[in-house]
Amino acid sequence: MVNFTKYDRKSAAQYAMKWALSRNTAYRDYENWGGDCTNFISQCVHAGGITFDHDGNNILKQWYWYSDMNRTPSWTAAEPFYKYIIGNNSSNTHNFGIYAEEVDYYDLEVGDIVQLVYEDNLAYHTMIISDVILDGNFLVDYLICQHTYDLLNYPLSLKVGEKRFIKIFGYYD
Repeated sequence: MVNFTKYDRKSAAQYAMKWALSRNTAYRDYENWGGDCTNFISQCVHAGGITFDHDGNNILKQWYWYSDMNRTPSWTAAEPFYKYIIGNNSSNTHNFGIYAEEVDYYDLEVGDIVQLVYEDNLAYHTMIISDVILDGNFLVDYLICQHTYDLLNYPLSLKVGEKRFIKIFGYYD
């Protein structure tokens, strides 16, 4: 029987705010190896209850981190993270692992993911929504947390570059 567990957005955002300006020593810091942004976001998503995924038929269809020598590219690199998190839906006929979709700007919630992308739509940076700023029912802005130029509750509207938006729903196990 397949079970679906909802993503704990609040826990993911709390983790992001706790570690945005420092490093959790349980994980490797990749700042000197191209940046730590996606590693940090993977930690946040994992803190939101998304379990490691060993089920894909190759390493690019899996998502986990146990050590620097025992991890997947999807845990630490922006474009492989995107390909895993979105590709897991279309190829996931057995319903296992994360369930997420690319969405519009106005569909984002706390705990969702924003990526900066080059003109050819390849991701080079990953961030997490830590808060939603509203004026009544009107969306004013989102706040983000990130590593690689560490930021805590920084306005998304001030981030320059093309963006794509990823909503995480939960995972199948």
